[in-house]
Amino acid sequence: MTEVELAHIWVRWGALSRSLISTRVAVERERSFWEDLNFTNKSQLKLKAGSGGQRFTIKLVDHVAALEDEGTVLAATLILSYALAESAALDRLGVDARQAKGIEDWGSLLLEHAGQDWSKVTDGLGGAAEVGVIRNLIAHGQAAVDEKSIARLKRSGSKSFRLGEPIALDYERVGIYRARLRSLLTEGGLGT
Repeated sequence: MTEVELAHIWVRWGALSRSLISTRVAVERERSFWEDLNFTNKSQLKLKAGSGGQRFTIKLVDHVAALEDEGTVLAATLILSYALAESAALDRLGVDARQAKGIEDWGSLLLEHAGQDWSKVTDGLGGAAEVGVIRNLIAHGQAAVDEKSIARLKRSGSKSFRLGEPIALDYERVGIYRARLRSLLTEGGLGT
């Protein structure tokens, strides 16, 4: 991996961070805008928008309800952050993505390649496994932690979830998960 390719990873990471922050600001402004208006017939109002020659109509109450659901933006940010970290690590290692088994595997290889171990990575192997488990559950449409995930977490030393516990993301949790990924990349020789 060249210095230019390495720099590009962090440019993309920063763009993803700014996108998350800007989306949060935009959603808050939009939510505030509609809450501050005094309409007597909010349930009857509809919003119209267009994109690419298509027109969309949505009830105002449905639009405001959608603004309350930050889970989609948070899930997308987590999935994209994980994909960026995994791709950078696998590129450094020369490993085909179809051969990668999980963050515990490729993370260990990356750290070994850099002469490091999990002790310096934020929250260690267990924390990284938690990121991988939650990312996988979200990416595959699961709403709660399943038996396979519990077994994977236990193998890594993590006891952070119980069987059947619902998956809930908030900005703080996504920030923690992204910090763990960034720490892994940094300790693995892909950043400063």
